[in-house]
Amino acid sequence: MAADAALAEQPFHLNLYTEDYPPWNYSAADGVAGINVELLRLALSKTGYQGNFAVVPWGRAQRFTQTEPDSCFFSAVRSEERESIYQWVGPLSQEQVQLFSLDPAASHVADFASVQGVRIGGQTEDAFTDYAESLGLRVERVTDIPVNLAMLQSGRIDLWLAGSVGGPFIARREGVQVFPVATTERVFELWLACNPAMPAEVIQRLNTALEALKQDGSLEAILADYR
Repeated sequence: MAADAALAEQPFHLNLYTEDYPPWNYSAADGVAGINVELLRLALSKTGYQGNFAVVPWGRAQRFTQTEPDSCFFSAVRSEERESIYQWVGPLSQEQVQLFSLDPAASHVADFASVQGVRIGGQTEDAFTDYAESLGLRVERVTDIPVNLAMLQSGRIDLWLAGSVGGPFIARREGVQVFPVATTERVFELWLACNPAMPAEVIQRLNTALEALKQDGSLEAILADYR
């Protein structure tokens, strides 16, 4: 009985997987950083849970979450295809999808779906790329986001498909200026997606903590640091 009581008092531990996608989440010299990382760390602190953050390839983050009961991945688009696969905490943040060019004189296209006949670079196992393809765009997929930026610079693709916040942030970090030529009308929410076996109480408490952080100004303070 004493052993059971001691076990029950141990804080719940989560493995939290993400990818290198600044400013939301990325590898830094002192570990994993980013807007959504800081927000989740505060939510964990409020609940008393412990979390281990790791940056891995995006597809691997999803596979780990599907097979490890104590695991989640972020920042994930909550799509119809993913809805029943995971339990959801959030939304953490949001952004639109854009197509970027290196040419400041490139014409802006009002209809995202009308961009045809050009080479577009996207990411594997990515909801943004899935959405673009559902609109009829042909997208060449690669595993890592920075590879697309390098392909854009080398002329191997004409346009780079990325988030409206993450894309320019990544480009600036690499010393590259990009220009949006098309933007989706749809706004995508980014969530924490957790294994379906995660205890319901954990999901509920994390959502409650997250909402409190939005209400007390903590989220706005984090955003201000990255502007």
